[in-house]
Amino acid sequence: MLPTTGWMHTNFMINEIITEEDYQEGLKRFLELSNGPQDDEELKEMYLLMALMEKYERENCSSN
Repeated sequence: MLPTTGWMHTNFMINEIITEEDYQEGLKRFLELSNGPQDDEELKEMYLLMALMEKYERENCSSN
């Protein structure tokens, strides 16, 4: 299933993490990349994922 939401991975683009499922997929990909990005594109993807996941966490996981 393709995420409905902004990182490039396997030929699709994600612009936003909206659902918990999107978040889990993003986290899975982030963990893959955290073992050491192979090139500049993967490094950019990792930073984009970090920003998208942080945004999702601020909006959905905050107790405030």
